Amino acid sequence: MTIDLRKLAEPFPAGDIEWRILRSGLNKKGDVFAMCLAYITARAIANRLDEVCGPANWKNTQLHVVELRPGIVAMQVGISIRVGDEWVTKFDTSEPTDIEPAKGGFSGAMKRAGAQWGIGRYLYHLSETFAETSETGGKGWEYARLPEKQGGGSYYWKPPVLPSWALPMESETDKPVTKEKRAELYFAWKTKFAAKEKGRDALAAGFKSFVFSIVGEFPIDEPSCWTQQIVDDVRKRIEKTTDVNGPDSSVPFE
Repeated sequence: MTIDLRKLAEPFPAGDIEWRILRSGLNKKGDVFAMCLAYITARAIANRLDEVCGPANWKNTQLHVVELRPGIVAMQVGISIRVGDEWVTKFDTSEPTDIEPAKGGFSGAMKRAGAQWGIGRYLYHLSETFAETSETGGKGWEYARLPEKQGGGSYYWKPPVLPSWALPMESETDKPVTKEKRAELYFAWKTKFAAKEKGRDALAAGFKSFVFSIVGEFPIDEPSCWTQQIVDDVRKRIEKTTDVNGPDSSVPFE
């Protein structure tokens, strides 16, 4: 069986992504805010390994507990994949969780070991994001409480919608583009808006500003996050824009 390890890094459906509240509180208006972060479940990682490698071609290593200092331990787990005739293992660690410490620690270490293989690593490009909050909740809302120092009151929250680049490809316009196509797009932008600019940092900032103004922010330096749809949308804007002063006054355009 030939294993294409690159498929391990492909985005997961939204249903396989879970969100965790990292911090919450009250803003100046007294409204609840909640910041959350996305992560892959251990079950989704196991399913991805089954799908890409086959159930018989991967395994977890035995849980190894290391005492860092008295009362502080780290739990190490590895994911081994059969590559040809050899087993290759990548390890990572996690701390025990408050609820079911061993199970939670194992799960956390497995998620991090999965990232070593590229599984879910793209989620690192998702920054801490505001969740939608409500005082009343209802169907589809999740219950949470504020920290005690913020009064400990209850609230409800919904995770944000994942951007298109963080979801599986569903059409031709979702497919990643080549470096050559991205370079052509940048050259078309530079030729029209900044032909005389020589500063590399200024050009990078200007191009990023232009792209983000059209498609929203995304990991622009990560090749796998570019799609044909992004290229098409940006190219159309370049062609239609007649204002050669450019999108960002901080960049010395023509």
